[in-house]
Amino acid sequence: MSRILLADHSPHAQRMGERILRDEGFEVATVTDGETAVLRLKDLAPDMILADISLPSRSGYEICEYVKTCGKYPRTRVILTAGPVTPYDEARAQAVGADGLVRKPFEATLLLNAVQPLLEGSGKVAQPTVPSPAAPIAAAPPAPVATPPAPFAEPPRPIDREQVRAAVILALEACMINIIENVTDKVVLTLEAETRPALPQTRAAAAGQAAKAPVLRPPSLTEARALESQPASPVPGGKPAPPAATPGTEAGPQPDEPVVRIRTPLFRTL
Repeated sequence: MSRILLADHSPHAQRMGERILRDEGFEVATVTDGETAVLRLKDLAPDMILADISLPSRSGYEICEYVKTCGKYPRTRVILTAGPVTPYDEARAQAVGADGLVRKPFEATLLLNAVQPLLEGSGKVAQPTVPSPAAPIAAAPPAPVATPPAPFAEPPRPIDREQVRAAVILALEACMINIIENVTDKVVLTLEAETRPALPQTRAAAAGQAAKAPVLRPPSLTEARALESQPASPVPGGKPAPPAATPGTEAGPQPDEPVVRIRTPLFRTL
């Protein structure tokens, strides 16, 4: 029985990959970080490693490079795994000697098509037995040709709910990182703007405000005489102002007001 070490930090990817491989008869061990994967190599001695390129502590590239260069596991195959939107460095994968790439979420057919040929090449997968030649028997008479049945449509493949759920979770995990970073930046900028003290008014701003203010100047002599010659505007609710006296005439007393006459003694100078 072949041993496979599945190194992935996502519990959903671990559960899907482990179920697919165990159903095919493989022995599966799972770890969640790259450092633990390297430590398990000694006691597990896996025939294949499925390593995520985004593992913490040690990435899938680093695990593959260690396995291929340490000389202790010459027959161990390494397949790198990556999320649906995770960038994959093909040049680096070739440099470390990776044996393939499988995108997540794991699909049974694609995963087994990548794993089984590599294990068969290393002699770890049981080969089908070839029956020994038997004694020749007499040829049977040809059977009547039967009319083939009418073709029928293949029944639709059942949808795996767990597989769909794992794909949705992986996509959300990849998107939430960017959303969290953007929202955090906006909140920090808003809080900094609210707590920043008001800047003192600069001389240029004060000069600009002074330039906009109206300039008050005393009226000229001509304007003052024009203002004196104009009749006073009536006060709301008060009595109208008396008419201005014509030059050369005396202004008579108003009938509504009492007339007070003041006699002054006449002093003669002797």
